[in-house]
Amino acid sequence: MIAIHGAMLATADDFHGPAAYLALCAVAELQPTAEGYGFLLALDGDGEPYTAVLWDVAYVRLRLSAWEAGEARDVTVPAEKVIGHIREWPWMWVGFAAWPAATAPSADA
Repeated sequence: MIAIHGAMLATADDFHGPAAYLALCAVAELQPTAEGYGFLLALDGDGEPYTAVLWDVAYVRLRLSAWEAGEARDVTVPAEKVIGHIREWPWMWVGFAAWPAATAPSADA
């Protein structure tokens, strides 16, 4: 079980448009797909942030809906949905400055 501290949808429709999605994939070293990815922010055993990358965007979308409805963020994420881990959270990744200026998220995001 992990405590999820954040979630985002990394798709062309959900992440500031197609150009920003492609830039995000490049920075994250992910192959762009038509479906995109779901990202879950968690903390490792040392309290350092990491991003769990999930292929199942619908699952992440359901998690987001559940949290908005007040459900707990401590969940068991099915291992088969996770395709990898990336250190830190997308806003912290090296290469953020390379994202198109018009699509860079605000500091509040």
